[in-house]
Amino acid sequence: MYVFKLPDIGEGVTEGEIVKWHVKEGDTISKDQDMVEIMTDKVTVRIPSPVNGKVSKIMFPEGQVVQVGTVLLQVDDGSAAPAAPEEAVGAPAAQKPSPQIQEAKSGTATASPAVRRIARDRGISLAEVTGTGDGGRITLEDLDRAASKPKAPAPAEAKHVETATPGDEVLEMRGLRRLIYDKMTKSKQTMPHFTVMEEIDVSPMIEARDRLKEKGISVSFTPFFVKAAVVALKKHPYLNAVYNEEKKNYTIRKQYNIGIAIDTPDGLTVAVVSDADRKSLVEVSSEISDLADRARKGQLKLKEVQGSTFTVTNVGTIGGIMSTPIINYPEVAILGVHRIMSSVDSGGKPTRKMFISLSCDHRLIDGAEAARFITEVKGYLENPIVFLAQ
Repeated sequence: MYVFKLPDIGEGVTEGEIVKWHVKEGDTISKDQDMVEIMTDKVTVRIPSPVNGKVSKIMFPEGQVVQVGTVLLQVDDGSAAPAAPEEAVGAPAAQKPSPQIQEAKSGTATASPAVRRIARDRGISLAEVTGTGDGGRITLEDLDRAASKPKAPAPAEAKHVETATPGDEVLEMRGLRRLIYDKMTKSKQTMPHFTVMEEIDVSPMIEARDRLKEKGISVSFTPFFVKAAVVALKKHPYLNAVYNEEKKNYTIRKQYNIGIAIDTPDGLTVAVVSDADRKSLVEVSSEISDLADRARKGQLKLKEVQGSTFTVTNVGTIGGIMSTPIINYPEVAILGVHRIMSSVDSGGKPTRKMFISLSCDHRLIDGAEAARFITEVKGYLENPIVFLAQ
C-alpha cells in the first residue's frame, strides 16, 4: 500500500487547498497520471501519481485545506501496507500521532491542523464543539453540526447575520477566490495604504506604439508602464521593496521583477516579468501576452507567480477612469493604470489623456516620495523615448 502525502512544493509553501480530485476511490491509475489539483498561495499545480495501482482511500474532500506532509490518499500498489498508515490522518489516542500533523489541543478540544484552520475561517470556537472522533477528537462533521446550530447574539452586542432567502446564492471562499480574500485582507489590515494620482498625456505613447506597428512590431500599452516604472524605481529604491512580517523590517530588492495583474475567469492573478530592466519593450510585451494567456488557462508555473517586487494593474481596457488599488502584499507599492480618454489641450488641440494612481505602504513610503515617483513615471510616459533608450 502506497501512502501519498502532500509534497513540499517549495518557496515556503506550508499548505494547499484541494481544488479538484482527478481520481476517485476504486480507480486504477498509472504512474505520472494526474491525481489531484492543489492550490497554494503561489500557484495551482496538478500532482501526478508516483506509482501504478488502485486508489483505495481518499482522505479529504475538495475544498479542504491540508498541510504539507498530510496523507491525501492511499494507493494499493501491491506493496506491503505501511506501518500505522492511519497515524497520518488522526491516530487513536493510545497511539503516537505523526509529527508532521501533530494534533493540537485548545483546553479540552482536540483537532487536526486542517480542522482548526477551517474552524477559524468559519468563526467557530473549538471550545464550544463536542468532538465525536476517537478520544473526543473534533471532526469536520462536528464543525458542520456546530455551524448549523442557531447562535444567540451576545448580550452586550448583537451582530447582524445575513440570512439567505430562496433564490439567493451563497458564495464560499474557495480556490483562487479564497487566496484573493486572504491576501487582500492581510494587505489592508497590515499596511496603512495611501494613494497619489496623476493625469498624463498619453498621445506620445500612442504615437510611439503606432510607429512600432508600422514597422511590424506589435506591443500593448502595459509594457510602456512597466518600463517607465522600472526606470523610476531605480531612482526611488524604497518603492522596490518587500515587507518581512516576522522581523518587522523591509528588504529593498535589487532585482526588478514586475507583477502584472491579470483578469482570469477564476479571479485576479499576478504573474511576474522577472528582470524587467534587462528586457526590451518588445520582449516585455511578448512575455506579458504569454503569461496572460496561460494564466487564463490555469497553466502558470510556480516560478512565474513568485518573487515580484512591484506590481502594475491595468484596468483601462475594461473601464474606469480612476481606482485606488490594493498593494500586492508583501510588496510596498502598486501602480494603477486606467482608461484613455479623449481631451483637448490649452490650445484646443485634440489629445489623449489618462489617470494613473500609486498606492503605497505609508510606514515606509512618505507622501513626498510617492509624489516624486509618480511624477517621474508621468514624465517618462509623456516622453517615452527617454526610457526606451535606457
